[in-house]
Amino acid sequence: MTMVFAFALIATPAVAQDAKRGQLLFLQCRACHNLKAGEPNKMGPNLNGFLKRAGASAPGFKYSAAFAAAKPRWTDATLDAWLMRPGAMVKGTTMAFAGMAKPEDRTAIIVYLKATTK
Repeated sequence: MTMVFAFALIATPAVAQDAKRGQLLFLQCRACHNLKAGEPNKMGPNLNGFLKRAGASAPGFKYSAAFAAAKPRWTDATLDAWLMRPGAMVKGTTMAFAGMAKPEDRTAIIVYLKATTK
């Protein structure tokens, strides 16, 4: 069952705490993903602006056939499902990440990504 989260990025202590925790948790993602405009793709695509574009459309990145066919639309629910277990969401993806079990960790990364990848 996929959890659906609704986030409003309002300057509250809880959101700020989630964003700070998400930034720390994102360190494990930095090996494969950049976040700032103009930074190159790595093993994974640059995530800058990914929430505003169609899935599998980062300029210059070659996606797996499975991911390119899936073209996920990034919402809170799909991000949560992806972070929980990428291989379960898109069978055949080549992303080498087993997933993140704790819902609070996924929430923190989602809050951080929404705040930093506009």
